[in-house]
Amino acid sequence: MKNWVISITEEERMELERIVIDGDGSAALEFLDKTIRRRIQESSKKGGCYQDSSKPVSEIPRPISRHRQLGSP
Repeated sequence: MKNWVISITEEERMELERIVIDGDGSAALEFLDKTIRRRIQESSKKGGCYQDSSKPVSEIPRPISRHRQLGSP
């Protein structure tokens, strides 16, 4: 099983806060599709970045500093 870790901008965080406070279900679905789903799809492409939960980071032989970053060649 893969654990997906994504980051959001400050603007997206504020939008998410507004959605939760307003209880806006349709905006929540749109946010999930537009922001979260798109980033998960991007990271699942060849060369994308994810963590296989069956392999804890502590057991990965190379140092974290050598992991590829999303979008890097």
